[in-house]
Amino acid sequence: MKPKRLTKAERDWLARLQDVLNECPSDRIGAYTIGDANLFLYDRRFEEAIHERTESVSMDFCQAVDAERADLCDIRMPFPVHATSG
Repeated sequence: MKPKRLTKAERDWLARLQDVLNECPSDRIGAYTIGDANLFLYDRRFEEAIHERTESVSMDFCQAVDAERADLCDIRMPFPVHATSG
């Protein structure tokens, strides 16, 4: 089965969403997902310490964010957000 193309309403909504995301007032916000409908936002100023924890003690990224107390908030999406590795 081939996927259907986006409707005009869907395209318009996605364009507005992208515009809002592009208005982010800083470069310190990072995001990750654990494979549910949430995007978790964290402070990228802790990036080096987070990666140090993921490499040196084999900690998952989300656990390292928590350990560094770098979490900011989470956003519940109206659809699933899958966590994959590319």
